[in-house]
Amino acid sequence: MPSNVLQIGETDPRRVAILTGAVEVFARYGYRRTSMEDIARGVGVSRAALYLHYRNKPDIFRSLVMVHFEVSIGRVAQALQPGLAPEQALAAVFEAKVGPETAILFDSPHGEELLDANFAVAADVVEQGEARIRALLRAWLQSEADAGRITLAPYGGNADALAETIVAALSGLKSSASGYDALCAAFNRMAQLFGRGLRA
Repeated sequence: MPSNVLQIGETDPRRVAILTGAVEVFARYGYRRTSMEDIARGVGVSRAALYLHYRNKPDIFRSLVMVHFEVSIGRVAQALQPGLAPEQALAAVFEAKVGPETAILFDSPHGEELLDANFAVAADVVEQGEARIRALLRAWLQSEADAGRITLAPYGGNADALAETIVAALSGLKSSASGYDALCAAFNRMAQLFGRGLRA
């Protein structure tokens, strides 16, 4: 597994180890088939030790989704630099939103099930995270339009609606991707499509 799976604000090394190991286990077995015993074995701790840190499997999965959004929101904020060509900025945002640490999940034979689990187990976390990303994108679009570097005219002049459309399109691509590389290629195509429309 890539060493950058959990670049997070979590400071407890045991919790980091559990979450990092859980990613591998979920990728191997899928959400439904994974048990707390599997996660404990994958991390190399006892079930009792695992329960000292997490209540159950949904608690671990929700923590992973929270970690993902914590990291991706920070990366998106850094990617949205003033003055970048719109295609370049959007490509950076799309890459930042998903991140290389998710490759193990998208390339898993259980990728679709794991995406479904996002909404079944952590719908509120996903909704809040997506809302924060939309807000960052909306603010960048409006700021760049106000500075005359892009135009929102092809999109009705509405930065809010465009940000919502872009984030929804990203979610749609994620659900239909055949793997991480295919997803990145689709993201690049979409960045070009939206970016060209934004050119002033």
